[in-house]
Amino acid sequence: MILEPLTNQQKHIPNFLYKFRFINTNQFQKLFNHKEPNTVQDWLKDLKDKGYIVSMYTRKVRGENNKPAVYYLASKARHLLKNEEGIELKALNLIYKEKRRTKKFIDHSLNLVDICLFLLSRKEAVEEIKFFTKTTLTGYDYFPKPHPDAYIVVKGKNKTKRYFLDLFDDYTPPFVYRNRVKQYLKYSQEGEWAVNTKNAPFPKILFVCPNESAKKHVYWYGKSVIAKSFEQVKLHVTTIDTIKFANADTKVWQDVEEIED
Repeated sequence: MILEPLTNQQKHIPNFLYKFRFINTNQFQKLFNHKEPNTVQDWLKDLKDKGYIVSMYTRKVRGENNKPAVYYLASKARHLLKNEEGIELKALNLIYKEKRRTKKFIDHSLNLVDICLFLLSRKEAVEEIKFFTKTTLTGYDYFPKPHPDAYIVVKGKNKTKRYFLDLFDDYTPPFVYRNRVKQYLKYSQEGEWAVNTKNAPFPKILFVCPNESAKKHVYWYGKSVIAKSFEQVKLHVTTIDTIKFANADTKVWQDVEEIED
């Protein structure tokens, strides 16, 4: 297959979509932080015209503003990405199923992009953030099972911080949160992380809950079981809305070992 050429900047777009699966126009603008927003729109249109990406539009509902277009990889993009470094064919082949993804799956993907953008906005100038998703963690067999929604590495001048992040959707039953906490405690106890990372500190665990009720449930359950364990596991909780609407002064994460206000 003859592949049409892309600019160096355009090449980032298929890679972003491989990583996050679904991204909307506004999120692309923030990921590129380009001084000319129309330029990003032009890149997206060109990629769509060349058959590498697909766009989805939501019909306008009376009384609401138009929602931004959502993009995902077209099957042709497989030929574009398959030989690139860091691309796992098992994960890349998922693009054949993208057009049949549910609204729940798409919303989950978009929320994960918002979380990444939030973390980028909060980082210090000297820090570098690496944000791995389930897709880019394919092949990391020593990670917790199932894989977290994201593995985050924040490299500072003198210190590296690591996090496992789980994003929970609306209507997640309480037992799912409890089981996930227990899975992380078991994973820490088994020592697989220490063996495979030369005893790097165990990543802090971040739970992003759909609402305050779920957050409180995780807070109290996590506080109880972690206090009874012998593992040095740190769990922090928040809600997706806290992240989306946070300003510079917002305290976003709550450590379950803290005394609740």
